[in-house]
Amino acid sequence: MKKVHIGRKNISLWTVGIIVCLFVIPILFIACEYSNEPAIIYKPDQSIDTTGRPFISGILPATQAVAGVREITIIGTNLGIRNGTDTNWVLIGGVKPIYKDIQNSAITIYRPQLSDDKYGKSIYVNITDPKLLGVSSSFTYLVESPGAVVGDYTGINSLNAIEFDNKNPENIYIEAANKNVYKTDFPGVTQTIVLNPANLLSSDFAGVTSMSFGPGSSDRNLFMTVSKPYVYRIIVYDTLNKNNKPVKLNTPTPVHQLDFDESGNLFTAGIGNIYYADTSVGNSATPTFSSIGGYTGGVPKKMRLVKESGILQLYIADSLRVWKGPITTSSFSGGSPLVDLTTQPSLSGCFISSIEVDANGTILLCIINHAKYSLFVRESDGSITPFYTDSKILPKTAEKLAWGNNKYLYLISSSWQTQPTVYAPGRVYRMTLDRNGAPYNGRTFVK
Repeated sequence: MKKVHIGRKNISLWTVGIIVCLFVIPILFIACEYSNEPAIIYKPDQSIDTTGRPFISGILPATQAVAGVREITIIGTNLGIRNGTDTNWVLIGGVKPIYKDIQNSAITIYRPQLSDDKYGKSIYVNITDPKLLGVSSSFTYLVESPGAVVGDYTGINSLNAIEFDNKNPENIYIEAANKNVYKTDFPGVTQTIVLNPANLLSSDFAGVTSMSFGPGSSDRNLFMTVSKPYVYRIIVYDTLNKNNKPVKLNTPTPVHQLDFDESGNLFTAGIGNIYYADTSVGNSATPTFSSIGGYTGGVPKKMRLVKESGILQLYIADSLRVWKGPITTSSFSGGSPLVDLTTQPSLSGCFISSIEVDANGTILLCIINHAKYSLFVRESDGSITPFYTDSKILPKTAEKLAWGNNKYLYLISSSWQTQPTVYAPGRVYRMTLDRNGAPYNGRTFVK
């Protein structure tokens, strides 16, 4: 056998062959392995099967969501992508919504907060299949602004009470702790002082608890409660008249709230009592107040007289409960409370500061001390839920509710959170809802 000289050593050809094989065979094996790999999957001209793509066929409510709409339902096919585990594939006006329910044929979302430039304008509702990049379905929709600030009462520490005339559009009347009554036009631009401390001499008017227009020969009578054993009546005009002085109408015990029935009869509420007086409250200095039994609650935060199916109903709230029952000039049957915060663990430590009632008898509540919300609604099943689930939509500093005429609901706040740590006093926020409020009968006497 021949030998090969490598350096100073002699190595046989057999040995050289073995060494070459040790290097060459692995290389050939690797080459064979790679030659069996599949081709690259992506091809620029390759079509994608989109038969299962999402498709939006409609949205409810149709055309637009006005301010009072709390939920929006997207209708279509193949909408329940990934069985609802992926939450990044639905956008409304570029915003990711909060989901209530996800099905293949429908997705229900809670009303989202949009940027101001998106309200009242055409926006897109998009659903994109995350498995099919770029394959989506779009639908044009419109979401109305949830509301706006009307009337700026900067520098006033407390807005005590709010009332409206019977005009269309309505004017806003605010009684403030500085003993001024401000009349503000509907846009919230023109503001006039119609009563001032020269009219409201007594210190009582720094703590008005409720006010309402009512009957009287002047057709401009404004009635106020101040948590004392009397009700004030004063004439209000469109401009300041310093000769107008309040008339004190004595009641048997202190009263905190008042309202009128459709005939102009006055009902007042205090701790554990309700009183009734006929339309003579509009002219007489000494009307007769009769006691009505049946109310067992604490300090009334709001009372509303609403005629339903021909029967006059009283809604009345203290800081923890709301009652409803038929009322006459001699009796009130409240029964068990419709709302009881002591039975609501999620509202522990919270208090009712005001209520309102819509034309269908649904109760809206202003609740204070809650970390995220101020406006709540009593649902048909008796539960108490936030009016809007997205906590960024409405101010959480609201303290009082008042329904204007028709569909206008007002939230009154003595401190308005404009940034996380900045508060501005004296704001009124108006919502244009998708329903009418129960009418205030006293306003029908304002001419």
